[in-house]
Amino acid sequence: MTIRDVAERAGVSPTTVSQILHGKGRFSSKTREFVLSMVKSMGYVPDSRARAMRSDPVKTVGLLVPDLRNAYFADMVASMEEELYARGISTLIGSFGEDSARQDSFLRNIMGQRIDGAIVVPKGVPTHGIEDVVRWGLPLVFVDRRVPGLASVPYIVSDPSQGIRQALQALFQKGHRRVGFVSHCSLASTTLYERESAFRELTAEMMPDCDCPVVDCQGEYDSRVAGLDVLMAHQVTAVIFGYSPDAITMIGLMQKRQLVIGVDISVVSFDDIEVFRLMTPQVSVISQQAQEMGRRGVREVLELIGAREEAADDGKAASPQEANDSRERHMVAIPTIFIARDSVGPLHRD
Repeated sequence: MTIRDVAERAGVSPTTVSQILHGKGRFSSKTREFVLSMVKSMGYVPDSRARAMRSDPVKTVGLLVPDLRNAYFADMVASMEEELYARGISTLIGSFGEDSARQDSFLRNIMGQRIDGAIVVPKGVPTHGIEDVVRWGLPLVFVDRRVPGLASVPYIVSDPSQGIRQALQALFQKGHRRVGFVSHCSLASTTLYERESAFRELTAEMMPDCDCPVVDCQGEYDSRVAGLDVLMAHQVTAVIFGYSPDAITMIGLMQKRQLVIGVDISVVSFDDIEVFRLMTPQVSVISQQAQEMGRRGVREVLELIGAREEAADDGKAASPQEANDSRERHMVAIPTIFIARDSVGPLHRD
């Protein structure tokens, strides 16, 4: 005996029977009593196994980031995993090394498993794998980066403007007028583009008569050496790094050149990672509040999972337009925060 048998005998839809059994929906007392009497007379017993599968609190959420060796992403994943574990949800964690093919491979793999949703720090460009997940309807949230052309996917990102403004104000107050910025365009990350754009706009506003060069690193050691050469040619007295791995390498290069951090040159980097607190001097940072972004991403994906299950229970599915309208209310930008440490000092010239 199935719910469809009851519905056919009662002359109603299976959704109507399901909603009445679950105490949902708006039905007349006559209809409700008739369906319940039909359930009783036919001896229908709800399948507890199927019901348990729908209400089972133990779910699985996929977490995908570019590089787990990057302390920033490791901190973010740790915050998400902790939040999900506290809610009784297991995780499937992957890393794609900034490689689009590996990213898409992971996404296709999780679509073949019993996965309830995914939180992804995407490559930042449209790919077949990302588009397949969206078409498949898996509850999906982007964190830290967005993908152009996929406005229907909720995303949690940081707003770089506040943190950069605070850093520039601190540097300006200490006498710095030549501030450089190190970008990393080879990652094709909208987040890094936004940081560079914010730096250009804010220096034009706050330091219009100052020399504030922007250099681009490709990730290789030689590229970082060349970038530092350009900064030194501009005689910068302070540098803001948009990408923390560049900062770690280039701080070492500065020290090899006998530059004293916080005295000869001041340094600020995005990402409040542990290594910056262990360095001497400790490195000033623009914090993206990675853990808060991770926790917010968890809340967003759980909302989507809940909405999907509710729609399934009601026998409904939102139209693509309705889904887009709903999801666009979940675009969140978390302000960055400047944290001053000893790597930022007063202007010092012999």
